[in-house]
Amino acid sequence: MKKLISLFIKLLQKNKFLARFAEDMYSRVPYTFMGGRALNPLSAVLLLTYRCNLRCRMCFYYNEAEKSNTQSLIHTRKNEELTLPQIKKLIDDIAGMNVKILTLHGGEPLVYEGVFEISKYAASKGLLVNFITNGILLNEKVIDQIIDAGINSITISLDGPDYIHDDIRGMKGAFRKIMDGIVILRKKESEGKKIPKLSISTYISALNQSTVMELFERIKTTGITDWSIGLVTYNSEKLSLATKKLLGIGGEKGQGDLSCLSDDITGLAPEKLLEARQRLKKENVKAGLQITFPSKEAINKYSDQLFNEVDYCLYPWARVIISPYGEVFPCIPMSMVNADMGNIKEKPLALIWNGEKYRAFRRALKKNSLLPVCSKCCTINNVKPL
Repeated sequence: MKKLISLFIKLLQKNKFLARFAEDMYSRVPYTFMGGRALNPLSAVLLLTYRCNLRCRMCFYYNEAEKSNTQSLIHTRKNEELTLPQIKKLIDDIAGMNVKILTLHGGEPLVYEGVFEISKYAASKGLLVNFITNGILLNEKVIDQIIDAGINSITISLDGPDYIHDDIRGMKGAFRKIMDGIVILRKKESEGKKIPKLSISTYISALNQSTVMELFERIKTTGITDWSIGLVTYNSEKLSLATKKLLGIGGEKGQGDLSCLSDDITGLAPEKLLEARQRLKKENVKAGLQITFPSKEAINKYSDQLFNEVDYCLYPWARVIISPYGEVFPCIPMSMVNADMGNIKEKPLALIWNGEKYRAFRRALKKNSLLPVCSKCCTINNVKPL
């Protein structure tokens, strides 16, 4: 099994499409035959904090309708955030489960004090540490700390050329800060230092659907070849309530929500994006970037709230999410409806992972094919090679 997991890790580093296929194969047998049980997770995502230095318009936590709830959550539960010793204990546990990948996410992980100590500790346990960041804190001091901490890869969010990106992210100069950070990383690389593998993540909405090609030209100048493009996720209060009913969850507020995104975000014009898709495919023949892009069907049916690319999800058999407060969730959408499987402050992750609550959730997900709030999830959709 360890050799099999090592193979998956190598695939993840070389080709994300093969890696996704390998992950699906790893999960398929327990999904089909093990009655809600799973093999050990391949990767874990730790949401270090919901605190963030940006206010992105389509964010789970900081969209216009949700930001006050998030600020209230942060204030109310500030003393519940996992401490450094608790996080190190979690790292020990996941390393003991032979998990090989730890992704640090948020909020913005770089605003969490101790993030580099966490990264270095995880790397010392043999984990590949990945960052998902908005990129605006990537100055020379931070980059030196990233290199010293042995961080394996960094995914930077980039939504368009400067005037578009800054508008979506709510900060003038955000795009420039990211590009400056990439220049510093390349400088360190030219000096012989091992820098993390870099990738770009872009979510398309009505706000940036006309600037895909402009962004393509900018990305080409960075030398980054891994570019993931998806459609902005959205849902509705109706879908959230239907999900809670299926799972027997009360009506309390979840951690993040996407039920009130405005039409100027979700009002996609399929014909514009399909045209951009075709142009990008043609231009990329020469550029050779490894690009994921939503399928034609996903673009055409984006306004159909219940349309998804597939009618199953293997994520809860392969990956796990841990909130800033220690709750264990099968995925981000499940954190929005409070479908927690337990808390690592009370029980080790290994006991939660195949505990009765988790097994019951997996059975319910399989029985219903997908849950209502799964609609538009980027794990189910947006993984097609261009």
